[in-house]
Amino acid sequence: MIMILASNIPAGELEQGNNFAMINSLPSDLLVDVLARVASSSFTDLFNSKLCCRDFRGAAEEECVLEQVSMVEFPVIHQWLKSEKVSWFLNRCVEIGNPEALYRQGMVEYFSSTRMESGLEKLRRASEKGHAEASYVYGIILVCMGGQSSVEGLKLLNAMKGSTTSQSTRFAIFQDCRKRIEAVIRTMWINNNLEGRQRRSCYHENTSRLKQTWEGRSQVEDDASCEACKWDREVSLFCDMLR
Repeated sequence: MIMILASNIPAGELEQGNNFAMINSLPSDLLVDVLARVASSSFTDLFNSKLCCRDFRGAAEEECVLEQVSMVEFPVIHQWLKSEKVSWFLNRCVEIGNPEALYRQGMVEYFSSTRMESGLEKLRRASEKGHAEASYVYGIILVCMGGQSSVEGLKLLNAMKGSTTSQSTRFAIFQDCRKRIEAVIRTMWINNNLEGRQRRSCYHENTSRLKQTWEGRSQVEDDASCEACKWDREVSLFCDMLR
């Protein structure tokens, strides 16, 4: 309600009379919480909020607000941008720990540049903040590393399924996740496609089958009963996106 009212009042009028008193009387933590919610939906709305008054501008620059800023309106590889201010802002979001910013930068560094260690760390941080795509990618990479890393990767991937025991639900969860990841991969130049790092954890006969979708693309239906086979197949599906 406060944001709706403020957004409909010209910036010059907000600092006059009752309107200014109303906004100025808001507890700072409440104002920050409201702007954090605005930021999670739209960067443009957050930017417009900053123009309302001095209090909004200060609250909008709080770290907890920037940590939740939506990245939808920005390109994945922001180094291409000519605007130094925008690049600085996006790098700031990475430093603060914005999950989507960490995920995007981690993807670029690990798969497109030579900063694989730094990229993996960013994916880990985004995963710890509950970012689904980062958890998926980080888990797949760990599985490909083998050994104890593979065990940790499988734990992470299994945790993404939640409490569901339905095979179709599990398939849908990871299919949706792969689609969102593929959209990011398409904007990048892939230099590290995990070639040679794939390790099969099971050697059962391949029991998957292909189903033609309405888009004319092949889709894997997984009817394997072996859990290791399922994750081997998940790794293959991800690596295919990188080629």
